[in-house]
Amino acid sequence: MKFVIYIFIILFLCFTCAYAFGQEDDDETKDETQNEIKNETKREIVPLTLVFHNIGWNTLHSVTCNYGLNFIGAGLGTWAFIESGLDWKWNRLAYNNDWMPRTGVSTNYIGYAVPIVTPVAVYLTGISVKDEKLQITGLALTQAVMITVLFQTTLKITTGRALPGIVDGWDSALSKRSDRTDDYSGEFNWFNLEFVGGWPSGHTAHAFAAAAVVSQIYHDNILLKAAVYTYASLIGLGMSIYDHWASDIIAGALIGFAIGTTVGKSYRNLIEKRENKLNFYVTPNSLGVIIRR
Repeated sequence: MKFVIYIFIILFLCFTCAYAFGQEDDDETKDETQNEIKNETKREIVPLTLVFHNIGWNTLHSVTCNYGLNFIGAGLGTWAFIESGLDWKWNRLAYNNDWMPRTGVSTNYIGYAVPIVTPVAVYLTGISVKDEKLQITGLALTQAVMITVLFQTTLKITTGRALPGIVDGWDSALSKRSDRTDDYSGEFNWFNLEFVGGWPSGHTAHAFAAAAVVSQIYHDNILLKAAVYTYASLIGLGMSIYDHWASDIIAGALIGFAIGTTVGKSYRNLIEKRENKLNFYVTPNSLGVIIRR
């Protein structure tokens, strides 16, 4: 089931990139696109095509968010957890206390369902109550999912990190209980093309990306921000005692936060009807940067 979900999302992502970057490079098309974006927030029903808003720039800027420190921190943090033995110690704690992975199993299913159900629910609710900001939030959450899938899948198939082997086979088809007693937290099988499980935690990345999107768009709602980050933290904690190394969680949180912050700021600017001074664009015939004064 997990394999089918990932394939579906990846195919949808490919369609997204083709749509976003496959526009004809002529002045009339650019003018129409810019006018359409400016008028999106004035419509009662926000069109689904707004899910592609600024997606090229948002994807690239997710890597350079906070000057790239989030991705650098994900790598260095993982190294520190491995070298200090924190990964192995946390793994042994969960391994030797059966109630911990049994508690964490629920986060596995919640972490799959929420990133898919929430954007749809938020968008449809926005239509129902005629709230354009809510509709745009649903589309922003969808774009964050798409970009997060791109990054997490690429990193998983590149690093090929060994699964922690905490749970029994009947609890998880991915991480069967390991009998190893040596510290294998630093075991990576590079470029093994395995995109299920591994580094970073996709569940955590998606949770923190969503939390960051909501926090950027509803930046003045302290209670909502506290709620979404609490949810994201609980997802990360649950996965760390069920199907991931602790450092997978740290990496997923940092990467997800970078993606969500980038996407959230982009859509927040759109909602507040402010044009970005700097825009990156790619077409079949050209690429460049638009700077507005």
